Amino acid sequence: MGHNPGGSRRARRPCRVASGCVFPAPFRRAFTVSGWLSVVILNGITAAAYLGIVLFIVRGLLRTGQLRTNRLAVATAAIFLTCAAHHLVHALHLLAGFDSHASHLAAGSDTGMLDAMRESMGGSVDVAVTASTALAGVIYLGMRRFYGPLLGSPAMFDHASEARYRQLAANLPHTSVLLVDCDLRFVLVEGGGLVTEGYDPQRMEGQLLRDAVPPDVYTQLEPHYRAAVEGNESSFDTVGHRTGAIFQVKTRPLRDGSGRIVGAMVLSEDVTAERQARSELEQARAFRDAVLTASPDITTVTAVDTGRVTWASRSLRSLLDGPNADGSVDDDRPSWSGLGRPDDATDGDDRLDGVVEEDIDVVRAADREAASLPEGESVSIRYRVRASDGTLRWLSRRTTPFRHGPSGAVAEVLSVVREVTDVVEAERALERAALQDPLTGLPNRMMLLDRIGSAIERGASTGAAAAVLFCDLDGFKRVNDTGGHAAGDAVLVEVARRLRSVLRADDSIARVGGDEFVLVIEALPAESGFDKRVGGGLAERVAERIRTVLAAPIVHRGRQYVVSASVGMVLVRKGASAQEVLRDADSAMYRAKQLGKDRIELFDDALRANALERAYVEQTLRSALDSGRRGAATLSVAYQPVYDLESRQLASFEALARLRDDSGAEITPDRFIPVAEDTGLISELGERVLDDALRTLAQWRFANPPTSVSNAPVTIAVNFSARQAQHVDMSAAVGAALARHDMAPVDLVLELTESVLLESGSSMLRQLGELRALGVGIAIDDFGTGFASLRYLATLPVSAVKIDRSFTATMTSDSTSSSIVRAIINLARDLNLGCVVEGIETLDQLDALPSSVQGQGYLLGRPAKVPADTWGS
Repeated sequence: MGHNPGGSRRARRPCRVASGCVFPAPFRRAFTVSGWLSVVILNGITAAAYLGIVLFIVRGLLRTGQLRTNRLAVATAAIFLTCAAHHLVHALHLLAGFDSHASHLAAGSDTGMLDAMRESMGGSVDVAVTASTALAGVIYLGMRRFYGPLLGSPAMFDHASEARYRQLAANLPHTSVLLVDCDLRFVLVEGGGLVTEGYDPQRMEGQLLRDAVPPDVYTQLEPHYRAAVEGNESSFDTVGHRTGAIFQVKTRPLRDGSGRIVGAMVLSEDVTAERQARSELEQARAFRDAVLTASPDITTVTAVDTGRVTWASRSLRSLLDGPNADGSVDDDRPSWSGLGRPDDATDGDDRLDGVVEEDIDVVRAADREAASLPEGESVSIRYRVRASDGTLRWLSRRTTPFRHGPSGAVAEVLSVVREVTDVVEAERALERAALQDPLTGLPNRMMLLDRIGSAIERGASTGAAAAVLFCDLDGFKRVNDTGGHAAGDAVLVEVARRLRSVLRADDSIARVGGDEFVLVIEALPAESGFDKRVGGGLAERVAERIRTVLAAPIVHRGRQYVVSASVGMVLVRKGASAQEVLRDADSAMYRAKQLGKDRIELFDDALRANALERAYVEQTLRSALDSGRRGAATLSVAYQPVYDLESRQLASFEALARLRDDSGAEITPDRFIPVAEDTGLISELGERVLDDALRTLAQWRFANPPTSVSNAPVTIAVNFSARQAQHVDMSAAVGAALARHDMAPVDLVLELTESVLLESGSSMLRQLGELRALGVGIAIDDFGTGFASLRYLATLPVSAVKIDRSFTATMTSDSTSSSIVRAIINLARDLNLGCVVEGIETLDQLDALPSSVQGQGYLLGRPAKVPADTWGS
């Protein structure tokens, strides 16, 4: 037999498995069979594991009712089911191929079987089996951990309940609905408010509270959520961490059908707008309360039908009685007052609390009117109430419609009440001041005229006569000059007391001027009248008693003052007015002054004619001063030249007021100047003349410039009367006039009579001194008429004297007059004063005067409306 290298035995070949190891044949066959079966078993186990996960998820979805809503869990179950099917198919495929490849194993060809197994597995056996098994285990454990608490928990709701919760969130646009289980894991999350705060509702479902929200939010929410799953309800506010919105969160337990707590329901509502509106409302209320508290007023709302006060800012008691001793206030709001009700207030009407009986009808009438007013209108009243201490207090109330009822009628009215006791008292004080002299307490001119008018009416109805006595104190100026105004006031008060003492109960007295008093004597017997015999009538006897009571000295601060009275009397006649009666009494008093003072003068026909004349002059003067009236009387200014007798040059003009009535008739200055002084028109008249004079001088200077440097500027002289000097601030008035016409003080000379200067008080002398210091000339008019001694020339602030025309008229025929003129001229020269001689009407008079003086008179130039161009020399 030939040699066979293998002999009869089959040569053994090594068998390599996937790991690359070489095993003997018996071992190789055993490994192949067991490996095949192991792969089949592992695929089956893997498929079973995946199916277990699928069943676990499906069971949980069915228990919790999330089969239709939890898409993530359903998708996961579907994936795991696909994996399970894949591994099961592999296991079945391997089992089916095991019989077909058994011949390879019987023939000892384990290699073919291994190749077939690899083909069936589609790859490396050991890697596929190991990886699949490990992956299934990891996934199973992970899903158990993630879905276990959720899917293993009791069923919280069914499909219908879930739909209702989600519909609830949809119907509440500002509210989010959240459901958590007992582990504080979100089961359902719905609501747009969460989205605005940066949360994803779908992502939150299945998450624990601690994982779904930031730590600070968790710290705030966890106690409330925990309390809810323990059976407690809560409500709290939280602020959104992103938008700053305010959320009101309400939590309550969620129970199943058996009453067992299975979780909690949370409602989170965005209340930002509501809280902001509430805050604004609270601020508005706080502002209103602060305003009402600070206001001295009470604001009330009153029902129209019942009269009940339904709301009040504070009580009437707190308004009238103020705080208690300890600082507290008895504020019984909304009760109206509690001050006590009027006796007849039995209808429960709060509006009548404390109202005095006389004013109840006023209050009720005002409320009826307010209820019928249109919107925006109001009715105001004043009424009295009695405070707790019994005093009467005045209230002011303004009421307006506030709220209308269903029928459209006013149901409630709004009232603002203020205590005005002080205001009423102040008004009454003003009324008294308007009708009463504040110093003496006597009635003033206004009330006096009313008393005279009443006396006239009573006389017309009863036939009883009445008399008016006008008293002017003599020497009162001397009291002010020596004792000051305090002494003057004391004298006036004492005079008022003494005059009251001579009157009967029906008589009246008034103070109508600084030192002027008027008495009204009523109920005179018809035959009393004015007896021409001294003291023959009752009125005369009263006048004599006035002189008697004033004769005694008045003592003030240790000094004695003596005053007398010039009294003018008039019988009140039928048909006369109060003004006419007072004017007649004043005329009689004026004549008593003229006849020597400290006497009684009766008003007669001559005085009546004089009174009518004065009334006519006053009316004409007022008409002339009212320059805007057409066809009225006219006031003009005439200018008379004054010459320097040495140089024969024009030195100045004197401005002279001229008055004509509406018919053109002239009224001389001696007629209208006294009337202007007595009526107070002298101030306006003097200002008009001063303005016209300065304006005319400026125009004349412009038209007549000086021909050489040696020519002295022409000045203007204006008269100032006694009353004018008393009524105006001379210094201010003159300064303003000079400024208006751009004139220098040296261009003006003020002429005042000797009597005005001698009777001037300290104030007027001070003003004259100020004007003289500025350069304004001060001249004594009508000098030498004998009112005072010559020593006053050394003390008065004067710059010139004007010799009265009465001396000039007789100086050429009367040696005495000539001597007086020469003496005055020499005195003026020695005192360095200017001297003007008035009334030069003849050449003899002019020749008799020295050249060192200035002259004025008809011979040199008559007064003219406009300075003549020929007046230059």
